[in-house]
Amino acid sequence: MKKILMVLVLSALAVGQTFADDAAAKDSDSKGKTITVRGTLVDTSCYFEEGQKGDDHDGMKACGKDCLNSGIPAGVLVDDKVYILIFPAKAFADMVGETVEIKGEAYGDNLIHPKKAFVVDKDGKKPIKLTGFEMM
Repeated sequence: MKKILMVLVLSALAVGQTFADDAAAKDSDSKGKTITVRGTLVDTSCYFEEGQKGDDHDGMKACGKDCLNSGIPAGVLVDDKVYILIFPAKAFADMVGETVEIKGEAYGDNLIHPKKAFVVDKDGKKPIKLTGFEMM
């Protein structure tokens, strides 16, 4: 019985160390890299629940804006991938449904801490003022 218990404890320690090593490797590889993405600004709640990409949807005017003003995270839809913006969503509330360009630090596979942001239209790029309490 003691041998079985010892084997289980040692196995658990080895598995735990393997997961810790994997997590450390992922963290060192996946955060802090500067990237730039361009796509449609969405409120992540309505996009993930219903596929909504604009501000007005489901018969509601400014639903996207209201969601971001209430604290729902903003995202940038690029093809079929959504990058979640790690920044107070209110800074992006007036841009839901518009094309934006975000430059910032990438964390993991789809999180971005914006350092610069622009609305992109036919006249070029206009800066978005990034103000508010940063989450990072």
